[in-house]
Amino acid sequence: MIELDDADREILRALQRDARASFKTIAKEIGMSEATIFVRVKKLKNAGVIKAFRAIIDPKAIGKTLTAFVLVRAMPKAFPGMLNALKKLEDIYEIYDVTGQYYSIVKLRTTGTDDLSKIMDEIGTIEGVAGTETLIAMRTIKEETALRI
Repeated sequence: MIELDDADREILRALQRDARASFKTIAKEIGMSEATIFVRVKKLKNAGVIKAFRAIIDPKAIGKTLTAFVLVRAMPKAFPGMLNALKKLEDIYEIYDVTGQYYSIVKLRTTGTDDLSKIMDEIGTIEGVAGTETLIAMRTIKEETALRI
């Protein structure tokens, strides 16, 4: 973990608001030189604090109108292989290793129930999957991509 000072936090907040903002714009906004912003952003990228710069796309705008969460039970010895197989499935966007009766929670986005059914069939064929429970999101109340810094 890297030690962040107030300037790093301000830079990160600015980038979370608009990752396309120029270093010049950020420098003006927080009262630093453009060169300082460049060096600090490079340091934050190299340290792994900034993982990537990406566009956040509205899933519905590209036809991914169904969001579901799949709770997965697994056979312990096959768990690592099962996770690797899940990572390869196209419409799975997040996988969490969790505590409790389920071994992982998977977040997927797809075009509808027909595609969800196909994905669930694929998940069911993965070695190590002992069972699943699927929850379909009716609507999204809050979904944040920015972290509190």
